[in-house]
Amino acid sequence: MQIPYIDIHTHRPNAIQDGSTLSVVNIALNHNETIIEGDCSIGLHPWYIDGNTQEALELMQTVIQRANVVAVGECGLDKNGAVPFGVQQQVFDRQILLAIAFQKTLIIHCVRAFQEVLASLLKAKFHLPVIFHGYRKNWTLAKQLLDRGYYLSIGTHCLNGSQDEVLRNIPLEHLFLETDTYTATQVATLYQYVAKVRSIPIEVLKQALYHNYKIVLKK
Repeated sequence: MQIPYIDIHTHRPNAIQDGSTLSVVNIALNHNETIIEGDCSIGLHPWYIDGNTQEALELMQTVIQRANVVAVGECGLDKNGAVPFGVQQQVFDRQILLAIAFQKTLIIHCVRAFQEVLASLLKAKFHLPVIFHGYRKNWTLAKQLLDRGYYLSIGTHCLNGSQDEVLRNIPLEHLFLETDTYTATQVATLYQYVAKVRSIPIEVLKQALYHNYKIVLKK
């Protein structure tokens, strides 16, 4: 069997369907993104929280029961966002509870709010898999997240060399790669870069991340 590339977080609804890549398409239920038939995550993005939150959460509770919904997210906290932080916190906490109720992995959006995100997960006693998507901070913080058993997904920004220390040190069993909104870059390009940074064959990387995908998303 040809091991596929895994793109754990993308906003391309027309993700590659030829079997070479398995993509988890992000659906922001509060940003006019529509449900697809393939693997997807659903969530309320902290940037787009508005007066329709209750309605969106009710929709989420219905849609989350579909077999192709493999995770909750992206959801989280963003101190650079325009939505009041307290409101973001309430909506994030509600989504954590939904993930627990339906036993779903969480895909986290976090900007300048790591301590608050960790506090929310701790308070809810969240013991399911957690993926911090688009991770672009340093190795010191990465190690704190990894020590809690969380996963880091790294995106196209790593191609400029800014994440080399993290990429060299992170255990492969806690790594994912993603294209997010950067539709000009294929996830295979990220695999090639990471394999080079780690001095490992690309097939070893593909095997490791495919294994993570199967465990984290119960495939």
